[in-house]
Amino acid sequence: MATPFPRDNIGDAPVGFDGYLRALENHLLSHEHTPQQRFISILGETGIGKSTLMLTICNKIIKDHENHFDKLIWYNMPPNSSANDLLKQVYERAPDKVPSEGEDTDITKKLRSFLHDKRQQKWQQSGAYLRALETQEVAKHADTLNKKVDADSKNISGSTIQLGRLNESQSAELFCRRVYGYNYTKPRGYKVSYNEQVFKITGGHPLAIVVLAGLLRSKEMPVEWDSVLQQLMPGVEAGESQGNKIAGVLLTKEKPFEWDALLQQLMPTTEAKLSNRMTIERIFSTSFDDLPHDLKSCFLYFAAYPTNITHPADQIMRMWIAEGFIKPEKGKNMEDLAQEYLKELISRFLVEVKYRNECEKIELVQVHNRLLRFLQSEAREASFIEIHDNTDVLAPAAVRRLSIQNDSGNYIPFGNRFPKLRSFICRVEEGEGASATPDLKNDPKNIPRKDPLKFLCGSKFLRVISIGGIHLAELPDAIGDMIHLRYIGVTSCDLENLPSSIGRLLNLQTLDIRNSKVKIIAPKFWRIKTLRHVIAAQLQLPNSVGELNNLQTLHGVKPAENWGGLTCPLDMMTNLQSLELHGFNDANHGVALERALQKLELLGHLKLTGDKIPSSVFTAPSLRYVESLVLDGDIKWADNSSNTSNYSPEVALGICELRPNLTVLKLNSVSKELEEFIEKIRPHLTVYECPTRTDA
Repeated sequence: MATPFPRDNIGDAPVGFDGYLRALENHLLSHEHTPQQRFISILGETGIGKSTLMLTICNKIIKDHENHFDKLIWYNMPPNSSANDLLKQVYERAPDKVPSEGEDTDITKKLRSFLHDKRQQKWQQSGAYLRALETQEVAKHADTLNKKVDADSKNISGSTIQLGRLNESQSAELFCRRVYGYNYTKPRGYKVSYNEQVFKITGGHPLAIVVLAGLLRSKEMPVEWDSVLQQLMPGVEAGESQGNKIAGVLLTKEKPFEWDALLQQLMPTTEAKLSNRMTIERIFSTSFDDLPHDLKSCFLYFAAYPTNITHPADQIMRMWIAEGFIKPEKGKNMEDLAQEYLKELISRFLVEVKYRNECEKIELVQVHNRLLRFLQSEAREASFIEIHDNTDVLAPAAVRRLSIQNDSGNYIPFGNRFPKLRSFICRVEEGEGASATPDLKNDPKNIPRKDPLKFLCGSKFLRVISIGGIHLAELPDAIGDMIHLRYIGVTSCDLENLPSSIGRLLNLQTLDIRNSKVKIIAPKFWRIKTLRHVIAAQLQLPNSVGELNNLQTLHGVKPAENWGGLTCPLDMMTNLQSLELHGFNDANHGVALERALQKLELLGHLKLTGDKIPSSVFTAPSLRYVESLVLDGDIKWADNSSNTSNYSPEVALGICELRPNLTVLKLNSVSKELEEFIEKIRPHLTVYECPTRTDA
């Protein structure tokens, strides 16, 4: 069985990897009957294509050799992770795992029990290198990981693949693919000299080639191309700059011994590497400087997060909107404009698409680690954001955006006040990282909880709060005084209460508490007219709400009361585009729900969980924009259409015409008659899931 692997945002075969792919495939599929574990390291400088190579071989193994392995697992290992983190992820991601007997928490024993007599392929991505491990018993490798035994251990058969840079022809091929597409044709006016210039500028470094292509694809050829390429060509300025740096280092050394040692290190090979590194940074800088001001601010926002992080696209775009980076345009809503901004960054190859959902919408994005380090440097230089690991800030009065990043799990509230703060972004790993203390690793609940956000009370201009990893049971009551707040995102599973003062946040656009235990919010919250997105898990939706004409997303809610009569709170949210409702029943909510659904003409995603699902999800003409239907419950058809087997092809075609955009249909169960009906419209679907069938 195969677990889903990340999706590449390019979609074509990588350039210059044929030999590496053959070698990897041979290593992974050979020695089938050997008792030794296979441990393969892929080495190379940052941006050389290690992740791309690993992703390509993963997809190839799934496509051509899936039956060769019992389990296929991908794990992107964050920096400073421990061996125990790795083993936990392998166990949690393994499909069809059987829980260990008793209360034993030893991950090694769990894996040994689960993987007994199984052949597993594990793909691990970690920092500057990638590793692929084939083993019959991964649990046996636990001690090897913890003790960092070398690859020539008697229990491990190891191989190393070293990636190099592309040659001139390969560089030209990659460059043209990124500028013109996979099946490209060079336009008239394309100079042969461009190939040589691209190679000289990038040194055959794949990431540099891709970013350069993203920069030039929006430029006019040949005038603007010639100007940019001439500007980036390695020349006298770079050499002088490098010479000055070397001279500065020499002045700090004692002569002659230390001079001789340093100059020996700076022989031509090392000098070339320094020059290449400087040239790549110049490409990044030129591409960054070419961005419009608003788009530059959006890109800088990624600097608030650590490396190796994938970002939910909708969350990052909502924060852009809350910050005011997205400028309104007549006839377009803010989310559509934010989507255009994101796509522009993607088209310039500054942001990667890591995953698209079943409707082909961008769901996860990421900035390459090397680009991110450059971006964080730019953000600090421009005083755009302060990035800390939970230490005191030197000049809190001037800080506009504050990012907390650490993997210790030890969050210590600040003693400072931040009067000009606009955004607070916190990502604290829950005590599993290498820098975590033993107490935190054994009990993450030791993380301090007392008033962890008290220091924000003086930040009257705060617009964005995004928190992950802190164990919060509640938010401070003073949050109601932060009247400029537009975005609140808290992922804590411990969050149970929101203060009643949240109803005073009259500019609030997004409340994202999707993992929380919050069930009730103050009634005034449901009258905030600026609300655009409410994402929860078990939030009660009261009968009395204000006119929420701006609300587009409502997830994780259930009716707080019976919906008597013909009206319900959904009637006040007629511009909803995504709705996930659960906990309703036909007797108390059915009639009002069916009538309300017929008014939601902009709905694109609908997920319903209840005893009876109204048939209007299929038949209401107003729901023609629905792309995704996820239904957990029996479909309630009208009496005159209960015999679904009598549906003619013409009627089925009519249903398809009513749902021309429907591509995803997921049903928890379906009767035999309904299954026959679904079969008539199934050819129009790209995803159809129905695990069980009930013969009702």
